Amino acid sequence: MIKDLGYGYKIIDNEFILFYESEVFKKFYKTIDFETFQIIAVNAETEDDYASTIYFADKNHVYLQSAFCSFCILEDAITQDFKVIDVQKGYAFSNGNYYRHSDKMPFDYSKAKYLNDYYAVADDKLYFGDTVLGENVDIASFTIPHSELIGNLGMDKNHVFFKGKIIQDANPKTFKILETCLDGTYYLECDNAFYAKDDKQAYFVRTISNEVKIIKTKSLNDFHFKVIDERGYAFDKEYSYYMGKRNKL
Repeated sequence: MIKDLGYGYKIIDNEFILFYESEVFKKFYKTIDFETFQIIAVNAETEDDYASTIYFADKNHVYLQSAFCSFCILEDAITQDFKVIDVQKGYAFSNGNYYRHSDKMPFDYSKAKYLNDYYAVADDKLYFGDTVLGENVDIASFTIPHSELIGNLGMDKNHVFFKGKIIQDANPKTFKILETCLDGTYYLECDNAFYAKDDKQAYFVRTISNEVKIIKTKSLNDFHFKVIDERGYAFDKEYSYYMGKRNKL
């Protein structure tokens, strides 16, 4: 017996699940109720489109298969009231909880104010990525200087933040991305790799990294950025820097 769930998924004899020709979700077989297991939401317009997010449910659980997490059961979600809010962004609600992909959100999504795609304010607290609580943030003065291009970098009157965490010793009064990184000149990784400096030190900011790299240059006043052969380099008097890595001039 074959039960076609759609989008390439099939249940065979209520014993195993295929995604096209490959068996999937094997470690969940003792949990899944094959009789009621079905797809309830997907971010694809047709079954021929690639779906990076698919919600499944049976009579007992809600499941998620996503490019952002491995197949899992949504903790504390129940099938009776489960609702997908935004399948493209992975927002859902059930049993009094809001979810971002597989993560249970620590605030009420419906009451949050989103500053951009990364930062939200809820209950006078700042959150990054819907799950990370910002450290010692002054909400009233918090800004995101380059909200679209470098959206995970923000600052308040006391600190500079990257992905919700304080960049140690960075001075928000003088911290700036080097203007030549932002003037529109094309270079490899120009959408995610930048250099910055304040009155103390220089920085390599890569938006897809987990942290900002501090560059302790001895010639901070001369620290600058230049595009050479479509590659972005920073320079001081002693070194060149490519993707944050130092080389002797």
